[in-house]
Amino acid sequence: MPSLFRTRLHAQAIPTVLALLASVFLALTLGGCASLAPGPEPASPAQLAAWEDHSSRLKMLTDWAFDGRAAIKSGTTGGSVRLEWMQVGDVTALTMRGPFDTGRLAMTGTPDHMLITDGKGNRRLTDTPAELLEQQIGWPIPLAALPHWLLGLPKTPLAHRPADSFQLDQTGRLLRLSEAGWELNYARYATESTGLSLPHFIELRRGETRIRLIVDDWNLGGTAP
Repeated sequence: MPSLFRTRLHAQAIPTVLALLASVFLALTLGGCASLAPGPEPASPAQLAAWEDHSSRLKMLTDWAFDGRAAIKSGTTGGSVRLEWMQVGDVTALTMRGPFDTGRLAMTGTPDHMLITDGKGNRRLTDTPAELLEQQIGWPIPLAALPHWLLGLPKTPLAHRPADSFQLDQTGRLLRLSEAGWELNYARYATESTGLSLPHFIELRRGETRIRLIVDDWNLGGTAP
């Protein structure tokens, strides 16, 4: 009887073991398929040609300005700021109004040398403006790359970048860009009066930091490059 009991027990256990093995096999198979899932398609020759035309016109913009807004979240902190940005060649004039201590910050200069003035009139010259700005407002801002990214341009030319670090739409505009440790997604463009198509909504991510930037109004001087 004990031998017969063990035989019946083994017979009852076989379907359970088979079902378990099948589940493990299915999980491994699906996991393998997921790991082999194709990434974004590389840009086609037509897209790259459209990009060359689009980006060459953007690079001719040396003087421009915009008014906009940004929602910033970094870890457990965040807030919204109003932006007024003016670019003249390599010189940036940026005014931010938000929930930081003095309520207002104005910055003038290049990414390597800026004068920062707070809402109380205190002024400070710095050779590390990005670091000082983060100390002032509590969030990292990629000042050196933003004059390029805001226009929809990479800081490093696409020709020198890995094919999987960017994605273009059919008209040659950037949809996605990975650069300097940041992930950028261009969610909305609009054609300005000059005929140029410029970003109006950009999302930037790095680690726990997320910046959603909305451009309300571009000022390109009224002439098409």
